[in-house]
Amino acid sequence: MAGEPGTISLDQITVTAERGAKQVLDVPGTVSVITRQELDERIIRDTQDLIRYEPGISVNRITSGTDPFSNYGGFTIRGVGGNRVQMQVDGSRVIERVTDGNRDFVDLPFLKSAEIVRGPGSVLWGADAMGGIVAYRTLDPEDLLKGKDKPYAVRLNSAYDSLDRSFVKTGIAAFRFSPMLEGIVGLSHKSAHEARLTKARADGGRWGCPVPTLRFLPCDKLNPLDVTVWNSFAKLVFKPTGDHTFKLTGEYYDSDSTVNQLYNYNVVSGGIRNGPNIRNQIKSRKRIALEHEWDVGLSFLDSLRWQASFSPQERTFVTNNLQTLANGQPRFTRGLHDYSEQFSQLDIQAKSSFALGPTFHRLTYGFQGDITRTDYKRRDDVRNLVTGVASTTIAGGFNFANATTTRADIFLQDEIELLSGRWTITPGIRYATYNIDPRMGPGYVIVPGKEPRELDSRRLIPQIGTIFKLNETYSLYARYAEGFKMPTAEQLYTSLPSTTFNLIPNPDLRPESVRSYEAGLRGKFADGWFSVGVFHARYKDFIQSFYEIPGTIDLTYHNVSQVKISGIEASAEWRFHERWLANLSLSYQYGQQRVEAGSAQTPFDVNPFKAVTAVKYLMPEYGLEAEVIGTFAGGATRASTPKIFKPGGYSVFDAYLNWKPTSFITVRGGVENIFDKRYFANLVGGTTYEKVPSPASTAASNPLELQTAPGRTFKLAATVEF
Repeated sequence: MAGEPGTISLDQITVTAERGAKQVLDVPGTVSVITRQELDERIIRDTQDLIRYEPGISVNRITSGTDPFSNYGGFTIRGVGGNRVQMQVDGSRVIERVTDGNRDFVDLPFLKSAEIVRGPGSVLWGADAMGGIVAYRTLDPEDLLKGKDKPYAVRLNSAYDSLDRSFVKTGIAAFRFSPMLEGIVGLSHKSAHEARLTKARADGGRWGCPVPTLRFLPCDKLNPLDVTVWNSFAKLVFKPTGDHTFKLTGEYYDSDSTVNQLYNYNVVSGGIRNGPNIRNQIKSRKRIALEHEWDVGLSFLDSLRWQASFSPQERTFVTNNLQTLANGQPRFTRGLHDYSEQFSQLDIQAKSSFALGPTFHRLTYGFQGDITRTDYKRRDDVRNLVTGVASTTIAGGFNFANATTTRADIFLQDEIELLSGRWTITPGIRYATYNIDPRMGPGYVIVPGKEPRELDSRRLIPQIGTIFKLNETYSLYARYAEGFKMPTAEQLYTSLPSTTFNLIPNPDLRPESVRSYEAGLRGKFADGWFSVGVFHARYKDFIQSFYEIPGTIDLTYHNVSQVKISGIEASAEWRFHERWLANLSLSYQYGQQRVEAGSAQTPFDVNPFKAVTAVKYLMPEYGLEAEVIGTFAGGATRASTPKIFKPGGYSVFDAYLNWKPTSFITVRGGVENIFDKRYFANLVGGTTYEKVPSPASTAASNPLELQTAPGRTFKLAATVEF
């Protein structure tokens, strides 16, 4: 948890980077920890809010005709995103993204913290942590009880955001049933609507907006949207002795969104006129986990921890579309898309420590395995409402084989202290195994020579990090890490013939791999700290989506020869007066790619430069804290192809006020984009747009103006604790 208001976060703790509690500045790598205190003070509502002040990290909002629900696609860290970033909740995996899906399956009300590890984390956390890790940690009963004498604590919170008129209501209660047993339970409800992009232009801006015969809505309007989210959470913590802790956790997340798709309403294509098109999306994530921590205290074993979890996750997408045929007869289409992943996981971790000559060793080792069942279904039922003629299409539009993926890995890390603790060297290694076994469902089309087949992979993944303390104030750090990512079922087994293009499977895809280097200098002071570092990552066999095979109409997944991303990252915090705190963070990134071996290098799309600076003023005698934050971004000057739209630079200012009139009431308010600046954010490295849309239907279904950042918006929140 965060420290008290106004304290310098010198002791900010990560438990993900090293699989154990460690001060962030003592980790040979770069980690951000966003605490519950920050989530509350800045009234953070979703994942895009979560990384608003994290340079080098972005989350893109999806606005396409394929996904009109304004979902968030996932995290991009140091230019690498999608399924190359591992997302987890208390160590349990979060669903991967497919082309017509997303990874927006986690709500924030019950989080203790969110940790973001930049760069490969594959040695300790597995193959899909190739680009980084986003680790959510949920609350424990003690986070509310806080050692109080009374056996219960209650926290009620409500928050409002003018951007999407979202209203969140949350209740959490913690109980101490006995000295050995504590529990926490929570329920949260959120209602929201489509975002109002007040700085977007109805005329389409530099793209222009298609004539009404192609787009019914102005190019600054999202489709009307209604969202309802229910989130429930419970945890029991049982400590029968001082050496044993058992945790039983249950979660249920349900998001129900309904969109009235108006962008193509009344549009005629091929003689067919579109009528009402109501689309519904239901996303669910369930989790049950049992965890046991044992403080063993033996000469050869310090502690043992194991966790078993089961987490089914699913996105169901239903379309109800009424159209008028060229002969005037009405036709009704009901489409169903369903994607699910069911995770069964086991994690066993042990720690041992011992002295060996002039060195001291802390070992972290164990087993991590899971079985993931992936299922994709697509069905379209069409009925002529006059003639009654009906037809059904299975797996039309997009399809890939289902699969069962099995991972069974062992890992070992040794933290070696030398020179009485001044120099720490941390080597680690993981033996990773991977098996994917396809299951062809109804409607799957086999392409001769590209039949789905079972694939196995084995790989050793090394890493080594080091920290050298020059003195009590300054230290140097460096890290070398490798990682790899196996292709997904979608990438290996997508197959669909069409009249205008063919989606061709590629069971010969090679695993993606990376070699990452970083180094830097840090300093800790009584009134602040700083960290500055550089990184360079070389990715091999990066998988490119929908690569067009030359001379054909065939699209497939394709290994790119090489991607290189380099950058600089820096952060600092300083309390320059008893009432004033300031902090700064920045990131600069530069990317290159070579599509084919021997071909010329071209730019790889990354967010180039971003800096965030904040100043906080404290008035504890009145229970007041005020914070002003400035965000400064450089414009993109290069892109992977000449036609790609390159957004310009911008500067944006936000302000937050927290007031605690009594010991149990807190009122918060925020204004984001105070000066109502028009700008584009998170385009490069997320969704890319060409300067001139081609064909015109691209601009009709997904106008560039829908990617403008929000104008001036307001947030309000209130919390009662007793």
